Amino acid sequence: MASDQKDSNSTQISAMRPSALLDNEASAAWQAYNAMETTKTRHYTLLEIIDNKKKNYNIDPTDTDKAMLQFLLDDHSAQVKHFTEASKLLKTTNEAGHKQLFDYIGLISTHQGLGEKPH
Repeated sequence: MASDQKDSNSTQISAMRPSALLDNEASAAWQAYNAMETTKTRHYTLLEIIDNKKKNYNIDPTDTDKAMLQFLLDDHSAQVKHFTEASKLLKTTNEAGHKQLFDYIGLISTHQGLGEKPH
């Protein structure tokens, strides 16, 4: 029972949104994470459209499709770099805040079932 109570309490703590942290010290890393997620979604959405055209209609991607896919990948790569830099900076200035941010990101991923997606 004590173990169950401990697990329940740790879930409640990890389920909290660290609002003050996200709005202040971690805001750059948090914004970079959100930008990174947005660019990833854009890239995978177009990739899926192109893949479905090929699978369902045997239509090859156009040069425009290929160029746009590369643009979106380049955008995502840039955002990954920004997030990496911002999270490293946060870790050097606030290690506990860095952990809170990544705990929250993990919570978001778990609740969205991101571990189950093929992306």
